[in-house]
Amino acid sequence: MPGLLGALQIARMSFLDALRNRMLYGVLVFVVLLLLTALAVASVTMGRTELLLLDLGLGAISIIANLMAIVLAVQSLQQEHTERTLYVLLTRLPSRGWYILGKFIGLAVVLGGAVVLMHLILAALVAFFGGVHWLSVAQSLLATLFEIWMVLAFSLVFAHASSLFLGILLSFTMDIAGRFTSTIHQFSAQSDQPLLRWTGDVVYYLLPNLEAANLRNGAGDISSFGADRVTAVAMYGSMEIALLLALSAWIFSRRNLS
Repeated sequence: MPGLLGALQIARMSFLDALRNRMLYGVLVFVVLLLLTALAVASVTMGRTELLLLDLGLGAISIIANLMAIVLAVQSLQQEHTERTLYVLLTRLPSRGWYILGKFIGLAVVLGGAVVLMHLILAALVAFFGGVHWLSVAQSLLATLFEIWMVLAFSLVFAHASSLFLGILLSFTMDIAGRFTSTIHQFSAQSDQPLLRWTGDVVYYLLPNLEAANLRNGAGDISSFGADRVTAVAMYGSMEIALLLALSAWIFSRRNLS
């Protein structure tokens, strides 16, 4: 299939371009410093140091990885459009949708590798203080990967914006909104105004619910989140990613690149 082969070529190019991005290594250094800071804070705090360090570290990794996904996605697509390399790449593909798929795969591999690396560093620090339930930590890692990939997918939607700043701003706004969809839905359901209830339903069902992929609370403290819950996270994340990539491909196919 020429489309699939072209998408894999785009994925390879996106992967290599992301690895050459100095921001990626700067962020990884920052994460290491952040984890060391969390280590210092946890070591002087009452309670189980390893669990406190794990909680702080997982939260920090999620925040940093979300920002990485947004910036890499928007910057990568905008840069290829500015440098006119996008036009050359599109001539090798039967449709623009394959470009979006390839871009997602390449960046998803880079982000996934970075997230796994950060978790391994955190695990080494945690293991120094004591043992935790590593199965639930691994399940939390899997959920975080789907969370980051969902952020990457909707960042590719907003990467079609007119400028780099606008694309990052819209993606960052969606990231924040996606963490409060359940809260918005609950509050709107208690309203006496039909319009507010309808708005809450629209927000709940249309925006990606990033908190649905959050298994950080309790990770390491409980033995397992259960196969059913982990499977539900993977299925929901996969469905959202597919819908967002389809939306991004539809927008991109109708965009005037001239």
